[in-house]
This record gives sequence, structure tokens and C-alpha cells, in this order.
Amino acid sequence: MRSTTGLVAPTTRADRIVCLGDSITDGHTLIVVLHQALVEAKEAPPVFINAGIGGDTAYGMRQRVSRDVLVHRPTLVTLSVGINDVLRQVALASYQADVDAIMGQMAANGIPMVVLTTSVLGGKKNEAADKRLADFNAVLRRLAARHGFRVAEVNKLMQEARAAHINALEADDVHLNLDGYRVMARAVLDALGWRNVPVPTELRPEVMPGIIRQWKVAPLAKPLDDAAVAALKVDDTWADLALPQTGPMPHWWPEQERLRGFAQGLDQVAGPGDRFVAVAILEELALHRVYFNTGAGLEKIWLNGQRVYSRPAEYTGWHAGRERIPVALKGGKNTIVIEAGKDFFLSITDNNNW
Repeated sequence: MRSTTGLVAPTTRADRIVCLGDSITDGHTLIVVLHQALVEAKEAPPVFINAGIGGDTAYGMRQRVSRDVLVHRPTLVTLSVGINDVLRQVALASYQADVDAIMGQMAANGIPMVVLTTSVLGGKKNEAADKRLADFNAVLRRLAARHGFRVAEVNKLMQEARAAHINALEADDVHLNLDGYRVMARAVLDALGWRNVPVPTELRPEVMPGIIRQWKVAPLAKPLDDAAVAALKVDDTWADLALPQTGPMPHWWPEQERLRGFAQGLDQVAGPGDRFVAVAILEELALHRVYFNTGAGLEKIWLNGQRVYSRPAEYTGWHAGRERIPVALKGGKNTIVIEAGKDFFLSITDNNNW
């Protein structure tokens, strides 16, 4: 199979790409840009599965490869790691050992990898850390060459953008703005064999499949338990929540997530509070085995009075599908009750390959 650009694209056989990374991956913008770029270029996009967790380091990613990467049976993995290691002053030798172990797990399973060099850091407070990135990126390039993996030159392109007076960072001088993600996407597309696919200038996120669009929401005085869920009564004091919410949001990234179907600002919808309960009703013609896909501030899920999900103590990220829980909807009326912070994501899909 050949790409319409005339290049043999690795994604013609890498049809399921897991993106392992930190908050820059967890925020999902890179995946949105990559998917949109390929669709607009009339290329068949692979399935991109987000395995980013905000704040993660090479050590953390090494510990969760089986749980978050291999479980999805990827045909290619991207790795974006290093910014948090540098900011936390992780020893270069420790970083190298952890990255080498991650790459070794891919090699042992016969899974190709695209290794992303790091983004850049800005501001005077990060000057020393930004210079130190050169040593970490040298490790990434050296290990990628040893394992026979491709490199996406994110740092090189961001350095060029900086020299051209293009600001690629948010006000915190760490996370990427939309221009930064466009630079990052360019590097990844090049590494994947799509050098002639343009990077979109305008972001057009799509509503995630399977989101539950109609909810009733109320503030919670204390966390829910099974007895409280059994006694719940939805009345006229509960607020209506329709997804996607009406926008736009005041910043481009929450607007991206609004358009994708994330619920945000529940305190503005249902009244003051830090914790909320939401109820939705689904009708099914017959027994239907599905996946509940979690995200954002979702804490607990009950299906027809039975608790089917409690968020792990360990942080698992913001992104949609951070957990994918197999459940069975019964024929007839199904009641879904959730507990969440001020935001949440929940979708229902027939499979977990998305």
C-alpha cells in the first residue's frame, strides 16, 4: 500500500499508534493535529491511542509500559519524555537507563518506535534547564540509533522556530501553545514518512464518539457511596447539562476539549462546589456489551446501582480513555450515576480500539 504523497508511510502497517508521554501528550492536541492533518490530506489516519500522564518522567513511563502501552497491542509507539526529568534534575544516567528500558521493551516485542526529542523551555528561570536538554536529547538520539528507531526532531524544529521569533510556549514557559503543537506535529509527520502532508493552521477537533450528551447535575456536600446512590432523587433543583457545552471557552485548549465532548465548569452549571453528581439515562433494545471510557475529573461510576469504577489513587491522566472499563448495558432503561470534580469525560464505545 502506498501513500498518495508518493511516500511509503509506516502507518500503512502501523495502524494502531500508542503515544506514550507526559502532559504534552496527555493534553491530546498533538493527536488532534496529526489526525486532522492526515484526514485533510486524504490519507487514512491510524488509530491514535493516548498514553500520556501529566507530570510523568522516564521512570514513571518505564513502570507503566505494560499497563498503558502493550495492552493496546500497538503496531507503533511514539515516545515523548524528558521535560519533567530535566525540571526535576533527574540524573542523566538514570534517565538514560529508564529510556533504554522503555525502548528495550518495544524491541523485545517487535514494536517499532518513533522517539521524539524534547520540546524547549522558556523564561529566565528555565535557562539552565533548557541548556541541559541538549544532553538529554543526545541520549534520545543515541539510544534510538542503537535500537534502530526513528527520531522526530521536535527540539531542532522548535529551536528553529525560536530563532524565527515564533513563540511555541504557553505563559508558563513549559507547555506548548498551538504554534508549538504545530511544530511538534511537523516533526512527527516527517518521522512517520508524511513530509508532504501539511500541518493544519486551524484546529478542528471532532466530538468524541459515544459521549453521553444529556445529563442532570447537582453539587455534592460529601462523596457518594453505594447507599447514597440508591437513595438519589433527581428533581427540578438539578441542572441540565448538554454536551458539547455551549462555547467558546476563554482559552484555546479548554475550547479544544469542549468541542471533543468534555464537561467543564460544573460549578458554573449546577452551582458552587468542588464535587458533583450527574445522572444520565440510556435506553437499549437488548443486552449490549460496551466500554465506559473515563477522563478528566471523573471519580466514580455506577451502572444501574452497581459501582463499576473508582478512580485509582495513582494519577492516570486527563485524556479521554485513560481507563476503558468493560460493562454490560441491559435491555431497557439504564441509569448511569457519576461523581466528578468540576470537569469530566465519559463515553461509551463498542470496543477499546480508538
